[in-house]
Amino acid sequence: MFGFIKTLQQFIRKLKNNKRVWFTTIFIFATIGVILSTYMLILTTSKTSNKVYETQTRAYELHLKSLESLTETKLHQIALALSHNKEIITALFANDKATLEQIENEFNSEIKEEEKNSLLIKIHPTSNQNEILRNSLMSTLQTKNNIFGPEVIYNGIFYIFLMPIIKDEKVVGIIEVRQSIYALMDSFNRLKQEQVFLLDSKMLPLLSIQNREGLYLQVGKNYLVNSKLYDSSTLGYLDSVDFISLQKIISGDYIVTKDLYLNGVVVRDTNGVDIGLILMGQKVSQDGSFIDMSKNMTNQVVMIALGLIVSLLLFLF
Repeated sequence: MFGFIKTLQQFIRKLKNNKRVWFTTIFIFATIGVILSTYMLILTTSKTSNKVYETQTRAYELHLKSLESLTETKLHQIALALSHNKEIITALFANDKATLEQIENEFNSEIKEEEKNSLLIKIHPTSNQNEILRNSLMSTLQTKNNIFGPEVIYNGIFYIFLMPIIKDEKVVGIIEVRQSIYALMDSFNRLKQEQVFLLDSKMLPLLSIQNREGLYLQVGKNYLVNSKLYDSSTLGYLDSVDFISLQKIISGDYIVTKDLYLNGVVVRDTNGVDIGLILMGQKVSQDGSFIDMSKNMTNQVVMIALGLIVSLLLFLF
């Protein structure tokens, strides 16, 4: 070992005597060091940015779940209040369809302005043989349990809450409270975040003609967006969201472009059928956006590190 160290010292002395070779060697090793250090810095900051995006993706998913939970609680409370309304119960027991329809119209008229027409009620007497019950209503009738979840029906896409009214262990009626799935936008807008519901194109025939014709634009291969509910800015960036990007989002990943960050959650109805996709995210141009902060942090770390490396090289020379 001692002999090896002595040989190495002699080799270094010879290099120092040959100034050209010595400085060339220093330059090569310094260049390799700069390249390796820069690569490691970029790799480290890139991993940090990815962690930020992953954390933010989970935060968006939790926010959406929280909104859905609040929606369920709200609709449940309304259904519960209606289930204790003596006039409704009496009309259900008597199969008084005219009174039930009047109560529906009065209630829906009262809340129309307050809820921007996004909240509706419907009372289904089970003795009405003329009404063809949807799968969710049939499930409530058979299980005698409450049901909550998103659903595509003839007049729109809603979160629905179904509550059976039971007499003598028999379901005599079902109270249905609906809120438009687009009502979630308000919460995201208040936080200056992006939120878009994309309808799976296979669900379009379930909507009535007046609720689908001229309203929907194609996004990717399999999704549609209601062009009347979103501004031109939102519709503009959706043009850049292609099939591959949507597949990444569906798989639980996220996408980051020069303009925005997007993640999403697949929406399944009460029967477990995929009915669409909720996209959530933020524009880069948004003041104080976490994307902008993340990029600035990454750039600053790299610039500081490069400055230190250059300073070290100047010191060596």
